[in-house]
Formats: sequence, C-alpha cells, structure tokens
Amino acid sequence: MPDYGPHRKQPEMNFEQISLQPFKKFLPPIIIIFFVIITGYSAFYTVKANEEAVVLRFGKYKETVGPGLHTKIPYGIDKILKGEVKTIYNEEFGFRTRQRGTTNIVDYEFPAAQEEKLMLTADLNCAEVHWVIRYKIRTLEDYFFNVRDVRETIRGISQSVMRTLVGDRSIDEVLTIGRTEIEQKAKEDIQSGLDDYNCGISIQSVLLKGVDPPLAVKDAFNAVNQAIQNKDRIINEAEGQKNKLLPAAEGKKEQAIREAEGYQVRRVNRATGDVKAFLAVYEEYKKAEDVTRRRLFLETMAEIIPKCEKLYIIDKDLKGLLPILGLNEEGMKK
Repeated sequence: MPDYGPHRKQPEMNFEQISLQPFKKFLPPIIIIFFVIITGYSAFYTVKANEEAVVLRFGKYKETVGPGLHTKIPYGIDKILKGEVKTIYNEEFGFRTRQRGTTNIVDYEFPAAQEEKLMLTADLNCAEVHWVIRYKIRTLEDYFFNVRDVRETIRGISQSVMRTLVGDRSIDEVLTIGRTEIEQKAKEDIQSGLDDYNCGISIQSVLLKGVDPPLAVKDAFNAVNQAIQNKDRIINEAEGQKNKLLPAAEGKKEQAIREAEGYQVRRVNRATGDVKAFLAVYEEYKKAEDVTRRRLFLETMAEIIPKCEKLYIIDKDLKGLLPILGLNEEGMKK
C-alpha cells in the first residue's frame, strides 16, 4: 500500500470508545465542594457602617439588623433589603443641580421645575420659590413596606405644604421677614404629613434657596424693594438721631429737676432758719420789751440816718407849726 505522507487521512475518533470510569470517583467530591461554596456564599452578607438591612423570610418581614457580618438562610428563603440610614438625601424644588463638585451647575429652567416654583401669595402676587428638603431614613421597614414610592410622597407633601404657607402670606413677608418662619413651619408640617403615612422618614431641614418675583415683574419688585430699603434706612437714621438727642434732653431735664429740688431745699432751710431766728429774737424781746424796742430803734436809725442828705428834727410836742422848707437854700434868686 503506498504511503501518502502528510496527505494521509487521519483516523476518525470514536467517543464511544472513551471510558469515563476514571472520572466517576472525582464527581461526588466536586459536587459537594461546589454545593458548599454556593451555600457559604449565599448564607453570609455584610451591612456597611452607614446602612441597615431588613430580613425577609419567605417574603415576610422578620427583623432589621445593623452594620456588620450576618448570616441568613440561603437559596432564596431569606432575602435582604439594605438602606443607607445615615445618609442625608436632598430633594430639590424649583431647580435641579446637574453637576456637583467644586463648582455646582444649577438649572433653574428645568422643565419639571417651572410648575413647582411658581406660587400665588395671599395678596394675589406671584413668586418663584426655590427650596430644598434634607431628610434621612428613620425606620427602614416603614420606608420599604408602608409607601409604594417614598420619594414621590415626599415631593407631593412638600409642594402642598409650601404652597399653603406661601398662600397664607403676603409677597413682602415671603420675600423678607417671613422666610425663617416658613422654613420652620414647613419642616413641622411636612414631618407631620409623612408620619401620617408611616413613611419612616425624618426631615432634617427645609431651606429656602431663593424667593424671587417672576421675570416679567422683577424690575418693578426690585424698585419696590429699593424704596423699602430707603425707607428703612431713613427710619434707622431717625431712630439713631432720636437715640442720640433723647438721652441728652433727658439729662438736661434731670439736671433742671435736681437744681430745682436743691433750690427748694435751700429756700426751705433758709426760711426755716429765718423763722427760728425771728422766734429767738421774739423770745428775747418778750423778756425786755422796752429795752429791745429802743435797741431796735437805735440800730435802725443808725443804719438809716447816714444815708439821709438833710435831717430835720421836730419836737413831738410842737403844735401849729407850718413847715416852710427851702427858703434859705443857696442858689435861690428873688
């Protein structure tokens, strides 16, 4: 028979001739090892530090476990639902943050945000309100099982509460002094609404990021705000001037009152002293009336006579005298 070399036809392989007998003794250990690996992998699970896990057994809630390594019944008997209970989540209204980082990119023209931000105030004005709700999961089993969509529930309750609060206030209150009150009241009302549904959510804060008038009337509102600021400035300046002048006037008033009181005391004391002196003189006078009268007369005359330019002494017993004065004065001419 000729030899065709490399072109010779290879003999066909017959699989029926291959014997599996040598491998049969290794098959059970391989199956057991594979079973152990699968069982061990599905019987343990890890919960991270900021998480909690809900254990379901045959689809029914069994327990809630904290962080760490835990075991469960494998093969789908126990199912695990995890949630980050220490993470604070944000829900934005009236805008959307497209990119976070060192520079945030905020989109105020997001289609769904247009309807959210436009609100009507109590005095029938419009305002564009942008706010943020910060919340975290308080009870994981309530969060998973009591409400179908917790996020949409939060957004719905938040919009309802915010529209009510804004609608109860004037545009000036919403733009200025009422913002802090709105934030606090909104937090309380939103939390109350979520508790009614047992959502398992804890509201951390409600922040008004901005309250602006609509673009069409923004210039008019800015002019009004400028006028209000000028009014407040003038009032503050007047209050400052009043606070500066009023204490000085009060001081002068108190000084005048004290001087008047001091003058009163001096006058009263002087009058009291004069009365006591007069009474003392009177008491001495009563002891020797004639002598005292003469002394007083002489003292008075001694004080008055030196002041007189001319002195006429007339006897008291003289009668019928017609006094003719000035006949011999020098300088008289016939």
